[in-house]
Amino acid sequence: MKKKWLGFLSFTLIALLVSGCGANGNNESVQPTNEASQSAQASNEASQPASEEPEEEVTIKYASWMSKGEDKPTIEAFMKANPHIKVEEEVIDGKQYAQLIQTRILSDDAPDVFMLPFAQYTQYAKEGHLLDLTNEPGMKLMIDTPAVDKVFTVEGKRYGFMGSSGAPINPIYFNKKIFEKYNLVPPTNAEEFLKVSEVLKANNVEPLVFGAKDAWTISGTLFTAMFRSYALPKTDNDFNYALAKGSVKPSEIMDYPLSFIGELVNKGYISKASSTLTYDQSVQYFADGKAAMLPQGTWVPTLDPIVNANKDEFELGAFVPPVPEVNGVKYAVSNGDRILVISSKTKNPEADKKLFNFFVEPGNLKVYLESQSLLSVLKGLDLKTVPVLQDYVSSIASDSFSVTIGSKSALTPAFNKEVDIALQNILVGSKVETELKRLDEEFEKTKSQMIISE
Repeated sequence: MKKKWLGFLSFTLIALLVSGCGANGNNESVQPTNEASQSAQASNEASQPASEEPEEEVTIKYASWMSKGEDKPTIEAFMKANPHIKVEEEVIDGKQYAQLIQTRILSDDAPDVFMLPFAQYTQYAKEGHLLDLTNEPGMKLMIDTPAVDKVFTVEGKRYGFMGSSGAPINPIYFNKKIFEKYNLVPPTNAEEFLKVSEVLKANNVEPLVFGAKDAWTISGTLFTAMFRSYALPKTDNDFNYALAKGSVKPSEIMDYPLSFIGELVNKGYISKASSTLTYDQSVQYFADGKAAMLPQGTWVPTLDPIVNANKDEFELGAFVPPVPEVNGVKYAVSNGDRILVISSKTKNPEADKKLFNFFVEPGNLKVYLESQSLLSVLKGLDLKTVPVLQDYVSSIASDSFSVTIGSKSALTPAFNKEVDIALQNILVGSKVETELKRLDEEFEKTKSQMIISE
């Protein structure tokens, strides 16, 4: 079967990345002040005109949802290279980021430089809230990947840079020690997944855990994987567009994924603790061996609870979730992630552009991505591969997967929140039919707010 990459973006999947500080704890951590960053600094300084007078001191504001200090090394390296520019870093609550940044933008209180969710990019570019960055040198890396550049070119101009790309399907991590104890192998489909879960439960092992107190941990992992693979072939590979146009209702493309999760709940395969655990707590719960599997993002191998887990009782493995197949093909969506933009209302555009170009300089971006095990589809980045995720990456890159990136539309933050609520309700016993009916009703309330890019 010939490999198909559909939608706005057509690319070869680049292997997942990891920092030098791996699970074995033997490698040294890499910081953005390495040779690549020094090279970027030298290049940055060389491009500036000579001046006998010191540059005027300026303060700019930078914002993202990175609450673990992920952006701090890059920001600090930038300020060291540009001592006249002070960057005030702000972390905005990730669970409400889209809504909070929207409020800030519409009230003319946007940060100078900030990360923007992919779903909001086209709308804010068209509405004039973002600074034109078309001719900035940092854009070259993205321009050299034409399919990506096409997605981020709005009416002939570029307003943001795609720092990373969301994994088409987040992996399900498993504890190899537990699987080996009960002679289990990673499942490849829904039937096998249910059988593995039953064996685990029969041996008094909790099969699956979510940090569902933070709703995104279930909506953004197993549900998303199953929903996209189920919905794409039903909607000509763009379910958001189909919803916006009224071709389908939410219940017609969310029925199977929600029913599958409902079945996991009813059979006792999802830890009862899930509804009370936060994201951080669920990772620790899994690392402590209290549950055999954890659906989560590609950054998990670098987290402290995983790195520091008892190696006699815990060994990390990963596999692709049991997504539906249509004629032997599994479908997935990869969205742009960590879109770096500058507010069009900024009072310090030159300083902002310096930070923008420093952040996306290939050497600095490489270190940034590798330190968090993030995915990239940009050409020219020689990124390291995480061994534990190699099989998972190979599976997604195989001919059995059809991956779409981007959409002509986007669901509203309000409706996305309703999906989160539906999943949380199902975890505590709500009927799937009840939640599907409610989602149809809630969707109609915000449907007219969906932005469509023809």
